[in-house]
Parts: sequence; C-alpha cells; structure tokens
Amino acid sequence: MKDFKLDNNRDLVIKNGDFAIGDTDQQNIELLLLSHKGSFKEHPILGVGITDYLKSPEIISRLRLENEISNQLEYDNFFIKDLDVNNLENIHIDGNY
Repeated sequence: MKDFKLDNNRDLVIKNGDFAIGDTDQQNIELLLLSHKGSFKEHPILGVGITDYLKSPEIISRLRLENEISNQLEYDNFFIKDLDVNNLENIHIDGNY
C-alpha cells in the first residue's frame, strides 16, 4: 500500500519540499499495534494497545494478544498468512493488504 511516510517520531517525512510517499504496510501495522482503541476518531474500535499486553507475559495474555492482533488486522483489511506472538520481543506477522 502506498501512503505518506512517517519517520521514527511519527512525523511526516518531507522529501524535495513535498510529502514522501512509499510502501507503508509495515508502518501501518506498527501504528495499529501501538495505538489504543479510540486513537483513530473515524474508527474508534481500531487499535491493539500492545503495551498493555506486554506487561503481563502469561500464556493467556499471549492468546488474547494474538486474537486481538488478528481481529484488528482483519478489520483494517489486512490478509494474514502467518501470525506468531510466542516471542513478544519479535512478533512475526506475514501477510498483505
């Protein structure tokens, strides 16, 4: 998916005096995982709030996290091929918009 690029501080990237546009799949997934419900005013139920799940490493939390990520990505029209949250330091998401 092509869209406006953001830098590490989530500010718009300016290139040659204009907004930078590029592939934003990873950027969109990252924003979706970090955002809490209510962060997107047009889509108030969108957002995982992953930081809340990372505080409790129990297996039930991982199952809930995997379910929440799956539901939110599907809501955002992302087709999931593979999702693995066993390693919370390196969550694996494979798929495409």
